[in-house]
Amino acid sequence: MVMMMLVFIWGFSEAVWFFIIPDVILSLHALRTKKFKYVLYANLICVTGAAAGGVYVFIWSSLDAGRAEAFMTGIPAVHDYMIEHVHRAMTDSILTALITGPLFGVPYKLFAAAAPEYTGIVLFLLFTVPARLLRFIAVSTVAFVLSSYVFTTLSGRLKIIIWCCVWITVYFIYFSIHSPF
Repeated sequence: MVMMMLVFIWGFSEAVWFFIIPDVILSLHALRTKKFKYVLYANLICVTGAAAGGVYVFIWSSLDAGRAEAFMTGIPAVHDYMIEHVHRAMTDSILTALITGPLFGVPYKLFAAAAPEYTGIVLFLLFTVPARLLRFIAVSTVAFVLSSYVFTTLSGRLKIIIWCCVWITVYFIYFSIHSPF
């Protein structure tokens, strides 16, 4: 129960202000659980939190886009070039931008903040929620399969050490490309 609350809060927070993707906690949960259905539940709870955060940012940006955008640029690893990319992508193809946005390293919150300028909230949610859920499930499924079927002889502690090393490497590369400052 505590893990599910944490997953929801992480999903919401990352959609609004946090800069570490929910895939981190979802993959940890996948390493630690014995049944895949619990991995799926965690993903649904996380995407619900993320959608709630996306709605919050969408509404905030609808009311005060300038302040929402200014807030976004204060988040570590969010840069003006990302916001410009989101606006270009949304101008070129709203649907493509909403579907692929969560897959390529541009924070979801930036799409949520820009979306009111290009579309309504229903279309925004209709396309971003499944795209995020697909990525969440893909990452946590890989973690579950590796933990439950490939590295079965490793201790739980060693699996978590490997998990830490993987995510530290991912964020080292990401922050090398997109400076946190």
